[in-house]
Amino acid sequence: MRASLKDFKVQEQYRVFVGEKLHNFWTEKQTKDGQENILILFRKLREGIFASKRSDAFAIEVYETSLCLSLLFDSPIQTSSILSHLLPELYTSASIQPPISSVLISLLHHLIAGYPSQKAYFERLSCLSPNVLDRTSEAHAWISNLATSLRTLNHIRFEALSRHDVYRHLLPVSKASDETHHALDRLSQDAVHALVERLRSKARDKVWVVLRSAYRELSASEETQTWIAKCLLLSTEQASTSGLSLEEWIDGRCRDGHLRPKEGAVGKWIVCKVR
Repeated sequence: MRASLKDFKVQEQYRVFVGEKLHNFWTEKQTKDGQENILILFRKLREGIFASKRSDAFAIEVYETSLCLSLLFDSPIQTSSILSHLLPELYTSASIQPPISSVLISLLHHLIAGYPSQKAYFERLSCLSPNVLDRTSEAHAWISNLATSLRTLNHIRFEALSRHDVYRHLLPVSKASDETHHALDRLSQDAVHALVERLRSKARDKVWVVLRSAYRELSASEETQTWIAKCLLLSTEQASTSGLSLEEWIDGRCRDGHLRPKEGAVGKWIVCKVR
């Protein structure tokens, strides 16, 4: 650890430097290497904060931003590392109430990490005091119902609960004039959305295993499309902004060898069985 990054003022200067790098990253062509470089810079800053035992609003912002970026850049190892120190330890040391976005991110992360087991999720939930997550709150009801629908394989219920317009109002919208708070709120909303979409993808894959073993072919009839789309958490619109469309999913399964067009029949696909 370079001694300079233990200095609070140097940390704040370094945060400005990293912020400029992040701004450039968003405005330029985004690459995997670029993502990894940003994560490395934030990790170095967190190491300095941890070594200096700093626990204040600045430290919280760095950890929260790092958390969101680790999720958007799909780095679950960094996500786990950040969460282990941030919630509840750093919030408690800084006497700052954890935002509901951080709480939901933690629970969603554990749902995904252990899927289909929910042991890690329940262990994490039991560690969160009512002061951190009010058991009578709408946020608790949402995450609990989401987990229950997965556990009971109620995929129609899960599809309804995991729609963006169902949970987005639970996430904070900053009223402060500080652009940093606005940017962090946007990042946290995007991070939660990314986690929910990954959970939807895992549930979709599980449902497809069942459907693939039960059906010999699929058709493009309106009734069948609607039913399949609901089961597989898909949109029936080709250019959907809410996630993967049914047409895109079918194209993907054809590429994977799970489906193939039925000869002489438009809008029908043979389900290729697992061998």
